[in-house]
Amino acid sequence: MVDSPAMTDTHFLSAPIPPPLRGEEIGSFAHDTITRRLPMIGRRVLDENDLAPDAARAVVALADAMPDALVRPLCDPGAPDVALWDGYLAPYAGRNWLQVPWFVAETYFYRRVLEATGYFRPGPGYGVDPFALQKRLGLEHAHLDHGPDDMAAAILGALWGNQADLSLWPAGEGVSPGGAHLLADDTVAATTLIAGLAAKGARADIILDNAGAELIHDLALADALISAGMHVVLHAKSHPTFVSDAMITDVRLTIDWLAALTSPAAAIGARLGLALNTGRLEVRDGWYWTSCLLGWDLPDDLRADLATSGLLISKGDANYRRWLGDRRWPYDAPLDRILAYLPAPMLLLRTCKSNMAAGLDPSRIADAEVRDPQWITGGRWGVIQLSTR
Repeated sequence: MVDSPAMTDTHFLSAPIPPPLRGEEIGSFAHDTITRRLPMIGRRVLDENDLAPDAARAVVALADAMPDALVRPLCDPGAPDVALWDGYLAPYAGRNWLQVPWFVAETYFYRRVLEATGYFRPGPGYGVDPFALQKRLGLEHAHLDHGPDDMAAAILGALWGNQADLSLWPAGEGVSPGGAHLLADDTVAATTLIAGLAAKGARADIILDNAGAELIHDLALADALISAGMHVVLHAKSHPTFVSDAMITDVRLTIDWLAALTSPAAAIGARLGLALNTGRLEVRDGWYWTSCLLGWDLPDDLRADLATSGLLISKGDANYRRWLGDRRWPYDAPLDRILAYLPAPMLLLRTCKSNMAAGLDPSRIADAEVRDPQWITGGRWGVIQLSTR
C-alpha cells in the first residue's frame, strides 16, 4: 500500500527513499507525540476554551480514543476540505493512529480538533480559533533587536524565533529551550543569493510556521527583504493547526500589533502595513499547507506559482518534515538531491524538534550527540540550509 501519490522521476532523486516515520516505533518521538502530546493538547483545548457541551464531549472522545482507534473520514458536513481529506485518508483505511505515517497522524489530529469544536459549522464554534489564547500569550514574549539593513541578523532571528513553538512549550510555562547551536550555517551563501535577487527586484516566498513570537521575527525578515528591494509573499495556514501556526488573520493582527508599539519595532509594522497596501507584501493561504501532503505532492498550480519565486524560505520543523517527506534519511544525506523536486531554491530555517534531518556534516552530528543527547528533538539546535537544487 503506497503512502503518498507516485512521484515524477524528473522531480526526485534516484536513491532509495526511506519509509515514513510512524508512531508504532516504541520509544520514538513520533510515538510520544501520538500517545501523549496530542491527547494532552486536546485536553488543553478544553481548559482554554468555553466549549459547548457537545463540542467538549467530542474533544474528550478524540483524546481518549488515541492511539488505538482507527483513523476515519472526517464527519464535518459542509466543511470545504472534506473531499480533500477523503482522498488523503483513503490509503490508510483500517489503520490506527500509530500505524499511519506520523505526518498524516499529526495533521489529521488538528483537523479533527476543528471537527470537534465546530470550526466550519454554524454555531458557537464557527470560525473560533481553539488555540487563540496560546497565540495571544506567545505574542507577549516577542522582542526585536535588529533593523532591516542587517539581513544576516534577520535570518538568524527568524531561525531562533522558531524555538517559540506552542505545541511543544505552551506560553507562560517556562519550559522553552535555551541555547542556540547551529548544525549547518549557509548564511553567507543565502545573503549573497538574496542580494543578487534583490538587485533584480525578484520575489521571495516565506512559508510561515508559528504565530506569536516567531511570526514577529518572520515579519522582520520580510521587512528586511522588502527594504532590500524584493517582493515578498507570505504563505499562511487556511485554518488553525499545530496549535500556533499562523493564519492570515494572525499575520494582519501581528503587523498591527507591531505598528502600535512605542519601541523602534513600530517602524517595521508601519512599513509592512504600507507594503501590504502597495502590493510589495502579499499574504496567501491554501489547503495544501494544512494537508498531510508531502513536498513532492505539490499541486500543479502551487508548483507553477512557486516556480516564479527567486527564493523559497521555509520556516520551522513541520515544514522541514514536509519537504523531506518526514522520512528517516541518513543525517548526512545530500540535501540538494532530496529536494531536487522543488521548483525554486529554498532556504530552510529550522530548529530541530523531530528526529529527522539531512545535509548535515558528520563531525557536527558527532559534536551535537556528545554535547546534547536530545539535540535532534530538543529545539536547542538549528539549521540554516540553502538548497539550490
